[in-house]
Amino acid sequence: MGRYSLPAVFLVLALIVLLWFLSIMPGNISWSKDGACRDCHSGPKAAELKLDDVYVKIAALQYRHSVVEDEKCELCHILRGFKTGRTWELASPDSYKEQIFFLKDLSVDRKYQVALKVKDGAGNEAPVNPLQFIPSNVAASMDNDQKAPLIRNVITTEIRQAVFLEATIKWETDKPSNSIVEYGLTPQYGETAVSENVFANGHKITITGLKSGKQYHYRTISRDIFGNTGASSDFILDTSAQINNTGEGGVKIVDRTRPQIKEAAVFKIKGTKDIFIKFSSDKPVKAYLTINEPAEIDKHGFGLIPARASRIDACIKCHPQGASHPVGIRSKGSKTKISPDLPTIEGGMITCVTCHYPHGGNKKHFTRMNFERDLCIACHTGEPYI
Repeated sequence: MGRYSLPAVFLVLALIVLLWFLSIMPGNISWSKDGACRDCHSGPKAAELKLDDVYVKIAALQYRHSVVEDEKCELCHILRGFKTGRTWELASPDSYKEQIFFLKDLSVDRKYQVALKVKDGAGNEAPVNPLQFIPSNVAASMDNDQKAPLIRNVITTEIRQAVFLEATIKWETDKPSNSIVEYGLTPQYGETAVSENVFANGHKITITGLKSGKQYHYRTISRDIFGNTGASSDFILDTSAQINNTGEGGVKIVDRTRPQIKEAAVFKIKGTKDIFIKFSSDKPVKAYLTINEPAEIDKHGFGLIPARASRIDACIKCHPQGASHPVGIRSKGSKTKISPDLPTIEGGMITCVTCHYPHGGNKKHFTRMNFERDLCIACHTGEPYI
């Protein structure tokens, strides 16, 4: 063992476990025979999800494709495998008593776990239990109040020379909102600084890359969780001198008491799929959220196969190219125009499904029209096809 480092040994063991898992996974996962596809694509559930009942349509066909008879849906529709997870973090830019975090780009049917770490200005940490939720199961509990946030007490608290010249702007709103500052050397602004994932009543934005000895125009904008937006009037930021209005300095009294969390909850706005986490405490705190999306086997594997792969690549696995009309090409020429009744992809690319029904049909070779004449003249409008 002296010749090998521990990380190398762990890496080899991890690879062995991964290879074993992948080797057993495809043979043990079924999206069709066990009824998983029928669960959503047939019967009342299909109607509820506004999906076509493909099984009823297939049952009515005179001829059915062999893979459909065997219910091997995954051959043409599914990328086999499991979804990898991800982890990301959110943090409040300043200390607040009430905060709402916006969690975007969530999958509706996956389970998420959120770990919260909450500290006050003295470093005292409040115990908070992790939150678990599935977005589709979160209750829609809030209505849009149709009121824009009221902005007040806008102030430049600091202008200082760091790596670049920067300024910090603070303001307040009458309800939790996000934080935006528009600024520039003219009243038309042109630059924007945004903190859009945290909604609070207090706001703090630091803009950087400023030029010394200039007068900048700026205004603050706050948007609440419903999208209602309020904006301040125009203010002037003079970078001729550095200032510090933070109120820091003097004797500091250290509060040793732990902050107490009053509320920590996940909610959704009625009529949307947006997910928010709200929590409040008895004194201003900063919050750090770690959101974990676990790896899991999904009902659609890695996802659905792209149109080109499902309508060409999946077909030529069994049916050799050249046996029928060329595919993977686009129509061109004054005498060729693809009929709107024949489906194409990617701006007019012809696939096997352009001329053939994929699940079966009532004509020989599952063609959409009589392949001896009608199918040809649907696209080829000139001689010798007329």
